[in-house]
Amino acid sequence: MDAERLARISDLVAECRPVHASTGGMDAVQELLSARGVPVMDSILVTRKLLGDVPHALGEAKWLVLGASSRSEEREAHRRLTEGLYEAVCALYEEEREKLPD
Repeated sequence: MDAERLARISDLVAECRPVHASTGGMDAVQELLSARGVPVMDSILVTRKLLGDVPHALGEAKWLVLGASSRSEEREAHRRLTEGLYEAVCALYEEEREKLPD
């Protein structure tokens, strides 16, 4: 990750900390990031930092970002991608199974 992107993410984390601590909490953070047009991956990194250094933070951050009501388009794109990957893996598995001797 380049220095400019790291600095941008660090600035967003600093800006989002008081939003996260407010009554709006993480929902307000996600709305802010989405309204600003922050890409999903950067939003996940910001959210992970806000959650702290815990083992499950990255996975939780992903679901918080993609689960935000303002991210319906990104959520649908993610669903299509994972569905396509699953179908490709299944097709490869079937091809390999057909090659095995009976």
